[in-house]
Amino acid sequence: MATVASWYHCSVKPVSRSAGRSVVAAAAYRLGERLQDERYAVLHDYTRRRGVESAFTLAPAGAPEWALTPERLWNEAEKAETRKNSTLAREVELALPACLSPQERQAIAREFAAALVDRYGVAVSAAIHSPGKGDERNFHAHILFTTREMTPAGLGKKTRILDDLKTGPKEVTALRELAADIINEALADANSDIRVDHRSFKERGIEREPTTHLGPAASEIERRGEQSDRGDLNRAASDINATLDAVAELVSERATLTQAIEEERERLASPPSSLEDARERMREAVMPFARAIEAQGAVPDIEADGLSWWQRAGLRAARSARNLLLAISTRAKDYWQDRVRDDLPNHDRERGDGGLDR
Repeated sequence: MATVASWYHCSVKPVSRSAGRSVVAAAAYRLGERLQDERYAVLHDYTRRRGVESAFTLAPAGAPEWALTPERLWNEAEKAETRKNSTLAREVELALPACLSPQERQAIAREFAAALVDRYGVAVSAAIHSPGKGDERNFHAHILFTTREMTPAGLGKKTRILDDLKTGPKEVTALRELAADIINEALADANSDIRVDHRSFKERGIEREPTTHLGPAASEIERRGEQSDRGDLNRAASDINATLDAVAELVSERATLTQAIEEERERLASPPSSLEDARERMREAVMPFARAIEAQGAVPDIEADGLSWWQRAGLRAARSARNLLLAISTRAKDYWQDRVRDDLPNHDRERGDGGLDR
């Protein structure tokens, strides 16, 4: 049975001029390249940036040659937009499996990028980033694509399906499902028993602590081997989520054990079909105790609660995991309260109520 990964995410967001952003700067940072920004007369040089595993640019068949050159492509994207609140590009951030090779991760990113080219007729620049220190699993791709169709004459009309309030959410869901299908196919080809699910944790009825996007500044701090505030929050959330995963696994194992016990009770409640069947049942009933005696020297009798020693051990493990989860949750709550209190002015802190209106 496949294990559903907890690390999967696929988000779609705009790169907007109204937020003070330059798409040339965004491309340079993600690709780890040196790009001249013609609109702002600035050279964005990220060639010394660490963590860029690979990068590439794709465009539709028949597009001009410059569409495959990131500097020209993204300067043209800037020129095509004249409004001060224009959306300059869209970006997909896609988590990639750490258990696969760099070549397999690149193949996933290329297949998804090519699907965007075919789906919208746009040009795409993509970069695969390796994890920062302290998180060996966080391989991911940043995939920038133009908001306008790339034609043989250059950038053409706007693609609107992701902007529309009715079609946009459905289209994002379709992209998340497409990415999950590509990743699952790659995992299956690699004989991995891990799979991803494009649905949110809420849609699947799973409670988890949310993490926050690090951003350029915090990412650079973490890559230097230092710890940032956002990184600390993500590490605390990861610890809680790891405990939630452990508890969920225990609950699943307990449910499986309970079902097996019930099936065995039903089987034993029926009369033996033959003398050999009766002997086999006797052997099966004795074997757990024989193994336990060999390992421990003795086996306590079943107590008044009606549970055997191995059932009682399983319950103790589940209770211990639950107590650990409660302790971590309390620590996280205290941590947040301390941070809020530290950020308040002195006079609010002295009030002792957190400075909050009631």
